[in-house]
Amino acid sequence: MNHIVAQIDESDYQIYSDFLNISLDGQFLDEYLEVLYPGEAYKGTIPTLLFSMEIEAESEVVWRRILPELNAKTVCPILMCPDDRDFSCTIVVAEIECLNDTIVWHKMGLDISQNHQPEFIGSSVRWFEKVPSFQFSTLDYLAMINAFKIQFENDKAEWIAREQMIQ
Repeated sequence: MNHIVAQIDESDYQIYSDFLNISLDGQFLDEYLEVLYPGEAYKGTIPTLLFSMEIEAESEVVWRRILPELNAKTVCPILMCPDDRDFSCTIVVAEIECLNDTIVWHKMGLDISQNHQPEFIGSSVRWFEKVPSFQFSTLDYLAMINAFKIQFENDKAEWIAREQMIQ
């Protein structure tokens, strides 16, 4: 069984703050992909579970797909470009299945969908051949999601407070 956790990561770019990232078996997901596919610009991509997504409808797709119904599969956007923070740029997806006490990421890949409407994300994917499947305990997976939910709500509250101060 693999281990998944949400963990604070230091940004690779000075213009961005540190952020909550996905760690798989002790390695941040973006760094793991960069090792397997050097030069493909996966290092520095950030989780789509963050509040910083630019388009609310896209964020809703992510949160709806990150935990499929029991015995169902989804293709969920999991990493995005930190510059655009939407589905228009680099989007890494995972095919996720929910089993009784296990969550399986069967495969990961780069979204190449031509239709950039939120619901079409993941409809066309160039799957990564070097990335194996990952199996997580449902408890670990839910703890990871919960950590992102808490961070999402904290970041949202800070954003609202800043907006109110400006007005």
